[in-house]
Order: sequence, then structure tokens, then C-alpha cells
Amino acid sequence: MPQSPTRRTFRWTFCWTARRSARALLLWSLALAATAAALSGCYVAPDDRTKARVRLVNATRDYAALELRVDGTLRQGAVAYGGAAGYVEIDPDRSSSSITTPGSAAALLSFTPAVVQNKDYTVLAFGKAGTLRQLVLDENQSAPASGKTGLRVLNAAADAGALDVYLTAASDALATAVPVRAAAAYGELSPALDVNGGTWRLRVTGASTKTDLRLDAADIALPAGQVAVLVLTPSAGGTLVDALLVKQREAIVQADGTHARVRAMAGVAGGGAVTATLGGVSLLDSATAVAGNYRFVPAGASAPVISVNGNSVGAPATALAAGRDATLLVYGPAATPAAVWLADDNQLPAASGTARIRLVNASTGIAGAVSLSVDGEAVGNGSVAEGTSSAYSEVTASTSATLAASSGGVSLFSASNQTLAAGGVYTVFVIGAPGATTGIIKRDR
Repeated sequence: MPQSPTRRTFRWTFCWTARRSARALLLWSLALAATAAALSGCYVAPDDRTKARVRLVNATRDYAALELRVDGTLRQGAVAYGGAAGYVEIDPDRSSSSITTPGSAAALLSFTPAVVQNKDYTVLAFGKAGTLRQLVLDENQSAPASGKTGLRVLNAAADAGALDVYLTAASDALATAVPVRAAAAYGELSPALDVNGGTWRLRVTGASTKTDLRLDAADIALPAGQVAVLVLTPSAGGTLVDALLVKQREAIVQADGTHARVRAMAGVAGGGAVTATLGGVSLLDSATAVAGNYRFVPAGASAPVISVNGNSVGAPATALAAGRDATLLVYGPAATPAAVWLADDNQLPAASGTARIRLVNASTGIAGAVSLSVDGEAVGNGSVAEGTSSAYSEVTASTSATLAASSGGVSLFSASNQTLAAGGVYTVFVIGAPGATTGIIKRDR
């Protein structure tokens, strides 16, 4: 039977409305998914296949946040360390780019990335304030062999030096492990390394030494079939490192270190023998007039156990910050020694051909504060009170430097023909009582 005009009109209206509602629901769902992906730094399906897709990843600690501008237009803003903005589409023919800080259009660096339409890229910003770098990571790498993760390594820690990278089972001894990447130099991206897919313990050391531990992070997931870049990033102290796992077209995984480095300095007058441990780690064992080497210890609240000539010394508790270096200074008369914590900064000198140096006043009973000079130039910010340290100074590297410490015009210590190597960091400890002072020159790195 033929339908009436009213029924036909109702059916057409209902179907049109249903189709429009379904289309609206689909668009709303896609928009919601795109928004969530952008917020998480995840991949978003392309809208325009004539465009390239890029995201900014901040791998520097020296800037609280960074922004990406393309052709002068802000495209990604306020990206914090370890964070990533969502992908944005840019015209490959109009990709003149700059990295800035929030609220400023002044470029920290400018570059023109080589990008191709319908491809995905990460702009990785790393380095120190004033010398920021960028590296464009091509996120169109082929899938690795079956059961493998395609892993590349980038050393983005400017002050850490060359590094060895180990991936082991949780209980494997480092002494017998083989690095997956050896002597990773600053700023160099390694070729793809086929690593067995799984969950690994990541350990990083100074190049060619397994005792100089810089990072120990458990449970790093590297699923089979994934492609990623392991970015080693700087810590506040200059030597320890953190890590970012930049997964191809996926969110960033942040792996911060949970350790600090600590050493002890035996500066007790009269040759008092110092023994010190921290959390079961030996710092000094019956040592006199010596600065020990740094030990890798868990960060957090901790109190050392100290004795001088077998007698217990009050141990100052401290909250060791992850990524930092510290010195436990034990000094004073042998009958009444004291212990204090000093913050260390082992970042490399800013200028080539220079060294960094500071003074620690571990003397006792000296009238007035102590000052240090190198070739006649004052170190730090003036005189240094007992049990404290000066600021660091940057001095010209030399193989014949003259160091002199004094107080009130009275010489406490001097040494000539000393080597202060370019890129080195040094502490001069002045120890002892009036009439019996001396200096200990310690290369910290």
C-alpha cells in the first residue's frame, strides 16, 4: 500500500536526524580522543596528509618550561622537563622553528627541521642554559626484529662525560655485565640497538668503569616491537644522571634516579683517625688527613655513623637530595671533633680552558676566616668561616699554578707548580690548628 505523505515525511525526518546525531556523536568522540591524546603526548591520527606532525620534548633541567614556535607562531607551550606536547601539524615548506621560554618570543635557538609530509617527528631540546641544543628524532623507524625492541641511546647530560649503558636482569651483577652502549658521548645518538623485549634494570656508569655508578633504575619496560630512544639527562649535581624513554609516537616515560653521591673528609687536627659509614656504606676507615672518594648511596633522610680514634662523634642527620653530591666534613680538635655536611657542585666549567675550584675551611682555632688565591686571584666570595666552604671560582687551567691560603695576613698553606686541568673541578681543604696547618688539594672530577 502506498505510504501517506505524513508517514514518508516522518520516516525521512527520523532517518536524517538519526544520521546527524550519529555523525555528531562520532565527531564528538574523535575530538575527545584527540584532546586526551594531545594532553598525554600520544599520537594523533593525521587530519592533513600534506603536513608533517611534530611534538616538543623537554630534556633539559636548566629551563622550567620550553615552547615551540613555527614560522613565528606559538604551536606548543609550557612543556616542562620530561613532558611532551601533543603532535601538531606543520607545513614542511614553512617549518622555520625556534625554541623559547614561556612569555618570551626571544629564541633560545632557531632551526629548520628537515621534515616530510605525512611523517611524525619529535623535537628533543636538551643541554645547558645558554647552549641549548635540539635534535629532531625521526619517528618513522621500521619495526625491529621479532621479539626485539629497537632502542637508540642519546647522552643529553652535558656535565656527565661519556657514559656506559647496561640493561640487565634485576639481580645480575654489574661486574660481569656488558654494556649495550659503551662510551656514549654527549650529544651523540647511537644507531638502533636490537634489545630483547622485556623489563630491564637500567644502570649507567662513567665510561670504561663499573665502579662509577651514575644511575640505577629498575623495571624499565621495553616491550617487543617497540621503537624508542633512551635519553640520559642531567642531574642537579652534574655527575649523576636521570633518563627519559621517548617511545615512538607514544607518551614519555620518566626514570629519575633515587641516589646521591657522598664522600667524607678526615680533617681532625693532630692526625685523628676518622671512621665514617652511611647506611652501611663505608666512607672512611681509620683515615687521617684525606678526602675519600664519592660513594653511590640512596637519597633521603640519613644519619652517618662517625668515630675519631675509636670515640663516637655526634652525627648530623641530613636529607640527601637525589642527583646531588655532598661532603661529610669531620674536623676540629681530636678531643672534641665536629662533623658538618657541605653541598658539592661538580658541574663542568662553563668556559673551555678553565677549571673550577673552591676552598673548605676545616681548620680549628684559627683567629679569623680563611681565604684562598690561585696565582694571586681570590677564590670564591671572600673569607671562609670555620666548617664552611666558599663559592666555586672558574680559573685558567695551568700546570704551574700557585695556591695560597691565609688568614689575617698569616700564611696557612701554599703550593706551587700545581696542575689545574681544563675541565677539572677541585676542592682545597685547609686543616689543622695554629702553627700546624696544611692544605689538601682534591680533584673532585
